[in-house]
Amino acid sequence: MKTYLIILSCLLALPVEAFAQTVMIGTVDAYEAGDYTVDPSALENFDKAFGELLCQRGKFDCAWKVMGRDELVPALKARKIDVIIAAIPMTEAFGDGVETTAAYLYPDPFAIVGLPGFVPFGNVKTVAAVPDPAIEAWHATSGYNILYFPTLEEALREVEGGGAEIAFGEYEDLAPLVDATEGRLEVLNPGRHLRPGVTMALRSESIDLRFAIEDLIYDMSKDGSLNALNKELLGNDAVVWQ
Repeated sequence: MKTYLIILSCLLALPVEAFAQTVMIGTVDAYEAGDYTVDPSALENFDKAFGELLCQRGKFDCAWKVMGRDELVPALKARKIDVIIAAIPMTEAFGDGVETTAAYLYPDPFAIVGLPGFVPFGNVKTVAAVPDPAIEAWHATSGYNILYFPTLEEALREVEGGGAEIAFGEYEDLAPLVDATEGRLEVLNPGRHLRPGVTMALRSESIDLRFAIEDLIYDMSKDGSLNALNKELLGNDAVVWQ
C-alpha cells in the first residue's frame, strides 16, 4: 500500500508538460461567416491567441497545422494532430474515439427586456423577438407565444405597447436600444446562454492531456487571463467569466 501511495503521489506531482511535450494543434483553413472571429483567416483569430496562451500556461511545445474542416477529425484519429481548435460547438458529436473539453468560450448571451420592475418568472405568455435559429430552438421547449419582427426596435415597441411581456435577443444588440428608451424599458436578465459554448476535440485516449487542458481553462477563467483575452480580441461585449 505504501508503494502504491508513493507512486500515486509522484504521478499527481508531475508538471503538465510531462503529459505531452509536443502538442500538434489542428485548425481550420478558413472560418465560416458568423464564427466568433476577428479575422476569418486561419491563425489570425481568437482560437490562435487562445491556443498560444494555453500552450504558454501549460508549458507545452505547440505547433499548428492548417487544413480543411473535413480533414480535421480524420487527421486527429490518424495521429497527425493531437488537438482540434476550430470554433467547435459543444453540441457537435464526433463519434467513437474523440472527446471534447470543457468550453473555453461562450457566444454572446441573450437578454430579456421588459417594463421596469417586471418579474418574468411565471408571468410571460408572449415574447417579441427577431428570427434566430437559437430562439426558434428555445421556443420549441419554452411554450411561449413568439411574435417575430423584422427588427429589434419593432420588438421593443411591441413590449412598450403591451403586445408582449418581454423582448428576447442578443444582449449586445439589445443593450444600446434599451438605453435609448431612457428608462421606459430595462434589461431584466442579461445572461441567458442559448448557443453552445466552444470546445476543443482530442482523441479519447488522451485522457491526461484533456484533463491538463481543462485544468488550464478553469485556472484561466478564474484568474482573469481568459477575460483579458476575450476583451482584447472580441471587445467589451465579450462574455465575461465570473
